[in-house]
Amino acid sequence: MTDNTLLRPATAPAQVVDSWARLSRATGITGLATFVLIFTPIIAMSTLGEPPFTATTEQAHAFLVNASASWARTATAALNVAAVGLIWFMVGLSLLLARAEGSPPWRSVAALLTGVMLPANMLLNANWGAAAYRGAEIEPGLARYAFDVGNLGFANAWVAMGSFAVAAGSVVLLTGVFRRWLGWWAVAAGLGLVLARFVWTTNFWLAPYFMFWIWMVIISVQLIRRRIGRDGQRAM
Repeated sequence: MTDNTLLRPATAPAQVVDSWARLSRATGITGLATFVLIFTPIIAMSTLGEPPFTATTEQAHAFLVNASASWARTATAALNVAAVGLIWFMVGLSLLLARAEGSPPWRSVAALLTGVMLPANMLLNANWGAAAYRGAEIEPGLARYAFDVGNLGFANAWVAMGSFAVAAGSVVLLTGVFRRWLGWWAVAAGLGLVLARFVWTTNFWLAPYFMFWIWMVIISVQLIRRRIGRDGQRAM
């Protein structure tokens, strides 16, 4: 059951309500900015001819050689900044969900802890960056290994993304903090991401992956426009 004392009771001080409203708006702005900062470099780097997960040794080597361009390394650095922004977004959203969920907020905490696995992978999975740094000097076999390890780490992160989406979606469904269809959307995307890990070399992952990011954009817009706690209502 939701603890309504966490959802701005009528006697709550105005400054407390305002702090939750500011958190809601800041989280939404951070989410949108992070989305742009993630996909702008990804789209730019797609022009390098990134091969599929099942790439041959020659394809993987050629891609990582192309990725040694200075602008590509700058794009990789931008992705690292975006990863930090994603952490801030997930922390803010998890706090807002915990406020709606009540005590104990175990779903919201689970969402937070698994959600930060994706940006952690973005920050720590440096296989592609290390291989691209040496460019043409790297041996084709080693380039293929770095390419595969990077892709497998990315696929492993889908499971964490899926857990975050399912946990967040369940809070939405139980509390009505957002519209229920957004809860079902998150659960569907989350389950799809977990299933995608079992067939990670296919293109199945693309559907739930982009469902997740579209959900994040919608949630961010909702947070900016209707800020949780602004008028004392739980539902958005």
